[in-house]
Amino acid sequence: MAGPSKVEFPGQKKQRVRMRGTKHANEATANKLKRELASLLENPRAHLPVMTWKGKLSWGRTDPVTKTMKELENIIRKKDNLTWLGKRMMSKRGDPVAKAFAGSLHAAHDEDITMVGNFTSGSFGSASFIRRGDGKQGYLAGLQNYSNLTLRMLPWEDHAKRGMYFFTWKGGFVCTGPEPTPPDEWLDDVLGRSRFAFTKVGDLSQPVWVTEGIDAQSVLDFKPSGDGYLRFTLKHGPVLAIGFDELSKTTKKESSFIHHMALSMLPPFLPSILTIDANWAPAGWGEDTPLPDAAGEGMDKIIDAWQGLTMNEGVISLAIKRAVLDSIDSGLVVGDSWVAGDNLEDIENALQAHSGSNDERHLSAHMLFASMKEGSTDGEGLRITAKGDVSERKAAALEVMTGTSCGNILGALWEKWGMDGLAGLGISGIEAEEIWKKQLKKPKPFGTFLKGLDSARETAQKIARFPTRDSGVTGATGAVHDLILQGLLEGAGKAERTATQRHDSIDSAAAAWAWLLAANRSTGQEWHFEINARDRGGAWLGATKQLLDVGTKLFNCEQDDVDGIQSEWLEAFAALKTVTGEAN
Repeated sequence: MAGPSKVEFPGQKKQRVRMRGTKHANEATANKLKRELASLLENPRAHLPVMTWKGKLSWGRTDPVTKTMKELENIIRKKDNLTWLGKRMMSKRGDPVAKAFAGSLHAAHDEDITMVGNFTSGSFGSASFIRRGDGKQGYLAGLQNYSNLTLRMLPWEDHAKRGMYFFTWKGGFVCTGPEPTPPDEWLDDVLGRSRFAFTKVGDLSQPVWVTEGIDAQSVLDFKPSGDGYLRFTLKHGPVLAIGFDELSKTTKKESSFIHHMALSMLPPFLPSILTIDANWAPAGWGEDTPLPDAAGEGMDKIIDAWQGLTMNEGVISLAIKRAVLDSIDSGLVVGDSWVAGDNLEDIENALQAHSGSNDERHLSAHMLFASMKEGSTDGEGLRITAKGDVSERKAAALEVMTGTSCGNILGALWEKWGMDGLAGLGISGIEAEEIWKKQLKKPKPFGTFLKGLDSARETAQKIARFPTRDSGVTGATGAVHDLILQGLLEGAGKAERTATQRHDSIDSAAAAWAWLLAANRSTGQEWHFEINARDRGGAWLGATKQLLDVGTKLFNCEQDDVDGIQSEWLEAFAALKTVTGEAN
């Protein structure tokens, strides 16, 4: 049924209809297409891949590329016959590449280019082209933009799916048949166009391309070189290596080297022509000592992710290093280095890159050394992070991560290995125990702690003079005892604040009042205590005063007088227990 008639009014502008996916060609686009199409019309064969494979498929079958090339030869012979080209480009039968080729040759005869199609592909790129005939847009774009090294391969994607390989570079375009053997010129060009600066070494058993800082012979032998590298071994012989330091310079905006290399061949499947290996081990790891199996598995996963374009190229080196470090199941991992952990000097040298004073580094080395002697007890290791946190790691090694300060190492290990660290400094016994306890309960920055270690040692020695310090006595006697020691060690002010806090029993309050009276710090504090507590505390004043006086004398006496005054302390302590009714 005919549609309704259209009514035109005087002065009405005619509407121009433009097909979807097309645009008006600007001067630059038109001139570029003219040059491309003129080159195609002048020498069509130069825009087609050269078949370098001379073999035959099984059962004597002709390969699909040769079949297509025969059809294209027929079209080339009639490249100036526009009528014939017009029929061929609209044919419902025949090769799809031949159809697009005929349409492109037909378009090459146009004198003016005003409207162009706009082709865009995430893999092959984008380009303008002239729509002509019934050929696929991508095939038309590829044939009309031969200077686009990646896009020129697109018309041959169906042939690639059938097992044929294509390689493109600035100086050529070849099909190697079912055998993926890229020409040497292809590799030279691909590496020359990459963002890495490769140097070719040709006087070895195989040609080797390396980035700066990597030794070519070491790459061939797969020995360590530089800060590690990725080695690409092509199946037909050549080898290339990219140093980790170069990889790490990659920004997110830069295209991946893997992507760049893969899009210079069709199908873009690099494992068909090469294998990739990573070579890196922490400093100090024996050159002839193999890495754990888990390291190889971890590196393979990272390389696979890189080839699959699911991992940013700039983090490849860090990811590989982390995979190796996470797999190490023995010794001590310090940043990017490894030591066996059985030598104190080696440990201290490994800590040189970690911030902290020499004293902190020395104490850290002693504590790490002590921890390495015990080793893992459950098959799992520990990791000390840059923030000083401690977490488990699957492999049974102790790891100090890069950026962890010596102070954070000491903080993480102090509870378990602090006594061993002090023993390494020549502090042991009761003296060491008191210093360790004090730092554990009220930690100071370890730089400050070590600077005041002499003072701490002196205090610890004085604390050790009191034979009842660890007796575990409780009740009123214990409360008086603890206030006396707190007043001697931390000052009467802190002890007073403790004494005037809320108490959970009359005896506890009475003991606090007795100490306040004995220390002459009771003035104005009466309101903290009930009358019953003050009365009871007043009854204990004599024994409390005696114990405080003996304690002060014991704390300040010369070392030669300690034994005699300790006896006085025990007698006064027993007298207090009797007065408070807590004697056995």
